Amino acid sequence: MGFTIDDALREFKKNYKMTLLAGEDGCSNAMTWVQMVEDKTILQQLWGKELVVTTGLGFQSQKKLKEFIEQLVKYHSVGLVINTGKYVFDIDQEIIDYCNELSFPLLVVPWKVHIADMIKDFSYHCLRAERDDKYINQTVMDTLINPAIIEESRNKLAGDFDVENDFQVMAISVETDEELGMMERRSIKFQLELCFEKVEGNYSFFWFDGYYIMIFNNLEDSALVEVINEMYKRAKKRLHYTLHLGIGSKMVDFRNMILSYKRAIAACKMAKQFNYPQIYFDDMGVYQLLFIIEDQGILRQMYRSMLGVLIDYDQKHNMQLEETLYQYLKFDSNQKAMAESLYMHRNTINYRLNKIKELTECQLDSFEEKMPYMLAFYIKEIVEKKKK
Repeated sequence: MGFTIDDALREFKKNYKMTLLAGEDGCSNAMTWVQMVEDKTILQQLWGKELVVTTGLGFQSQKKLKEFIEQLVKYHSVGLVINTGKYVFDIDQEIIDYCNELSFPLLVVPWKVHIADMIKDFSYHCLRAERDDKYINQTVMDTLINPAIIEESRNKLAGDFDVENDFQVMAISVETDEELGMMERRSIKFQLELCFEKVEGNYSFFWFDGYYIMIFNNLEDSALVEVINEMYKRAKKRLHYTLHLGIGSKMVDFRNMILSYKRAIAACKMAKQFNYPQIYFDDMGVYQLLFIIEDQGILRQMYRSMLGVLIDYDQKHNMQLEETLYQYLKFDSNQKAMAESLYMHRNTINYRLNKIKELTECQLDSFEEKMPYMLAFYIKEIVEKKKK
């Protein structure tokens, strides 16, 4: 969402005699502000996502203009408008090809256009779009904090979202050595937002409770895959951070958006803990149950209650009862397979299995008896990876 170059062309092309020379594929990029630049030294002060306007005073040669555009790409500007007719008259094909290759919009307006008026109009629309986005994001965040207001929020957002149709939430964790500060979070947010500009349909994107949260409305599965691929591509080239993504289930109606959010967070936690790039909640299997539980202390208690007696015995007697039970469950009671895996004689395995049954007071014959212990080993995997 936001005020895009496409929007600017649609609303002001005629007023300001604006022509798009290159970078059409980047015209869906939303601008945060409009900045007049005549000297490259100011570029380091840009946040990113600014639309830059210049008369070309400091870039009169094609070589300097190309270098200027390369710097704009480096500092994540969304496009360049050149006021032609006094310092810059023509644009070389090499520059046009470069902008097309990088999907960097390059526009020109004639010298007779009052640049100040254009900047004022564009800036007004940027501010209005930012205000609208903040209102939407805050409404969604308020709903996540207090689900009791879901109906009120649904009514507020009915003009911006198709509230009766599909919603899907993606949670993004950024792996860093230190906690992200506000400036870093904002810079990363701008970079990630560029991956969403081509999304058809409405969305909301914000930082919330330690994650970047993206809420899609009526997004096709294939389009979601494209967004994810673009995000990893950009992260590798420009962000230099490791991303972990959790994708929640697609839910019908805004009323169920919170369920998709919780599932996205659960999937993101698993992706981060197992060091996976991305996980769909719907593909998590039994881990759905384990990661959706917010009180992880319950899992540790369950793990300890099921396997604690074996762990304590192993520590006192230097045995492998816990590992033997794991192999017993893994190979579905097949002692031959266990013997090959453990490099152990079947008599030793029999002895240990009898000891396990004695200590646990369970014969481990039926699925109902085995299932809690299987679940305990799933929990163990989570607990141990978390320690690492």
